Amino acid sequence: MKVLFILLSLFSFEAMAGVCKKASIRYIFDKKPVYEKTELCQKKTPDNMLFYLSASCANDKCDILKKYKSELVIKDYRSNIGSPGFKLCQELGGVPQIFEFSFSTDGLWQSAERCLFGKIDFVEISYLTREWKPYIK
Repeated sequence: MKVLFILLSLFSFEAMAGVCKKASIRYIFDKKPVYEKTELCQKKTPDNMLFYLSASCANDKCDILKKYKSELVIKDYRSNIGSPGFKLCQELGGVPQIFEFSFSTDGLWQSAERCLFGKIDFVEISYLTREWKPYIK
């Protein structure tokens, strides 16, 4: 019985750790589309929500995911102007960006928003919002 519990626990942990796949991404920079190839990782939460992040942030390896969470005061966070997620991203020292990604060659693109930290680290803004919302004042 204990062996079965341990195996199920390990399987559950692996499912939450996420999967990384090669992906094409595109975004607009200086009014021109930019195309890149990268490794995009999935992060599945215990309540089965799925988020995307860079390979450098997989398994909570990058600094922003290790950061100690404390109260954040964000001016006009709840105002009608501007994206709350973009405001959070900037407050955490990141650069918000709308981007699209595709895992296939069939031309199917999905849209998302990410927060860039340096040259390689990024986290989907909806994940940052989920994790930091209780700390925003």
